[in-house]
Amino acid sequence: MIRIALTDDMPIVLEGVKLLLERVKDFEVVAEYNNGKELVDNIRSVNADIVLTDIDMPVMDGKTATRILLSQDPGKKIIALSMYSDYDNYFEMITSGAKGFVLKQSTAGELEKAIRDVFNGGNFFSSDLLHNIILNLNGKPKISEAEKVNLTDREVSILTNLCNGLSNKELAEKMFLSVKTIESSKTKLMSKLGAKNTSGLVIWAIKNKVVDF
Repeated sequence: MIRIALTDDMPIVLEGVKLLLERVKDFEVVAEYNNGKELVDNIRSVNADIVLTDIDMPVMDGKTATRILLSQDPGKKIIALSMYSDYDNYFEMITSGAKGFVLKQSTAGELEKAIRDVFNGGNFFSSDLLHNIILNLNGKPKISEAEKVNLTDREVSILTNLCNGLSNKELAEKMFLSVKTIESSKTKLMSKLGAKNTSGLVIWAIKNKVVDF
């Protein structure tokens, strides 16, 4: 059973998402909150595997709540659920530590996939969202220029597969490597690209157009 906590300031959205999730036999909604403060203050009292949170909320927004939760529990798996696909919201949530970003306009199947991918140790960023972000990157500063970084074929493959949401185990199976080798390669990549985590690697790959969607 995958236990999920929901956070959104709009009751109709909260109820709608809950109904969608509860149609999935191994999903269970264990908590519902109306803003980030309620989430931060109460999440420790429930055993949630996944936190789904809106971004723009009164009292405390999703970005602030995400940073606080991860400072308390770095292993917490958080997915942003937003109406907006703009670059700034995406970038802020992912750099805050969210493992995925799903648009409220997405299908129930896409939301289910996001939850399963993140639950299993991967990341999830919808293709439509990433495509919109890439289209809007013109003129925005890059973390660094891809052509000035000497990426190996293995590193390019790892970045590409991370952007497609693969977990370390799935990466190892696909690339015929051990999980330990994948973890070591990711650590070296983070150092090389100045990224703090897997999400940072995904952002770098998108900004520098290592991957296309």
